[in-house]
Amino acid sequence: MVFPERYKEGMHYATVKRGNITEELFTSSAAIDAVKKGQTIPSGTVITMEDYRDGKLFRYVVMEKRNGWGAEYPPEMRNGEWDFQAFNADKSVNRSENLDRCFACHKGQAKHDFVFTTDRMKSTK
Repeated sequence: MVFPERYKEGMHYATVKRGNITEELFTSSAAIDAVKKGQTIPSGTVITMEDYRDGKLFRYVVMEKRNGWGAEYPPEMRNGEWDFQAFNADKSVNRSENLDRCFACHKGQAKHDFVFTTDRMKSTK
């Protein structure tokens, strides 16, 4: 997966704050529209999270969905056709990030296509 350079051309649909962490979430209008219609999030969707710590950009975490993706993962880890990648603040791949944590955490959101923020997508104007 490569860094989605044009992610801000999509829609900013949520800000999540937890203590000193602020997450800004972006995705395409096609993904937002599908969720609002009760449809599956389409293949090709990219969800980009800017992760700020104490007001400073710390990293990016990206989810991307593609037809056929995820088949290489064991069933207990697979998140449908989603894959994850972390990037440093300079947009380089963060090779030290344990992406298994992303898979494990999102696994519980299977009924929401493995995305925690579909409720935020539904309320985006």
